[in-house]
Amino acid sequence: MASLFSVNAMTSACAPPMKLGPARQESGWPAYLGSQRHDAAAQETLNPDPRPLWHVDMGRGVRGSPALGETVIAAGTADRNLVLLDRASGQILWRSHLDGTVRAGPLLDEDRLYVATESQPRGRVYAIRLRDGRQLWRTRAGGGSVTAPLAFDGEAIYAATEEGLVLRLELERGQTKWQTAVSGAVRAGPLPTPRGLLVATTDDTLYLIDRESGTVRARLRLPGAVLVTPATDGRRAYLTTTNGHVVAVDLAAWTVTWDRVAGDAVYGAPALVGDTLFVLSRDGRLWRIPVDAPAGATSHALDIVATAGPTPLASGVLVGSVSGEVLLVDPASGAIRWRAQVAGPIEEPPLVRDRQVVVVAGRGNIHTYR
Repeated sequence: MASLFSVNAMTSACAPPMKLGPARQESGWPAYLGSQRHDAAAQETLNPDPRPLWHVDMGRGVRGSPALGETVIAAGTADRNLVLLDRASGQILWRSHLDGTVRAGPLLDEDRLYVATESQPRGRVYAIRLRDGRQLWRTRAGGGSVTAPLAFDGEAIYAATEEGLVLRLELERGQTKWQTAVSGAVRAGPLPTPRGLLVATTDDTLYLIDRESGTVRARLRLPGAVLVTPATDGRRAYLTTTNGHVVAVDLAAWTVTWDRVAGDAVYGAPALVGDTLFVLSRDGRLWRIPVDAPAGATSHALDIVATAGPTPLASGVLVGSVSGEVLLVDPASGAIRWRAQVAGPIEEPPLVRDRQVVVVAGRGNIHTYR
């Protein structure tokens, strides 16, 4: 097992002159955590002993989960910027100043980024050109704060606000096609599915909204508030609640298929790999739940406190703690295969692309390992 790395031993990346980013990325980051299953790294393996690659100070703080492209990382910050970095070196390519604070991370679609802000004085949704950070359009989010991740289905952007307003925005100019009110704040990202748009709220309710018209087609009561974007395989949605429930919802029947208690609150997103759901509860218990046989769920106590979800890899499961520990866990035994230390808290799951680990730390730094 690797020795513990200290952030104090690292040399911060220098801030270089601004320069252009790539014109496009063929393989984007179209959903929160990269995919609707939250399994974007499921085929990734890591070096046996990943070493620090670079870290960079982003300012007042990175907010939300970054978007990882083939050659870039895009991240929103607390000081009203969207920042593009070179993924190999950590060099900052450009900063695009926004009207408000970013709370959720951006999405990457080929030649542009989509990002939203809190209400300062009002929330907005932006399309930003990847090459140079220029704003292509910006649209008011109904006067509310957008703290939930955005959603993208290839035809439109969906945003939801703290005030319970859900919006569909067209891609070319950002026109609002419809807006629909729901009960409770929306902090989990909307989820496009073949059945419609799923929206979970703090009012313990799951909504099914028609993506074309914005009409609420169905409601379903949940055993608790949902604060994080569900995972889906198109057949079911998998949600976690603040009172420790893990719930599977059959989208065709619009019923709760099963409800599993995790023992403590779950603030991080679940991740679905094949037929297995991975969940990390606040008390640091890593769960593996077979989605077709939830009674066979197993768990391991990791002796951490966690508010970010797990990141399943081919070589284990990455987790981050509020105290800044990064652990690679053997999901079968619970053994720790590798660990590193950054300044906590880690509030978003570690990300992996091309064997590079990307961790957002608690003091506005992004750390990478390889």
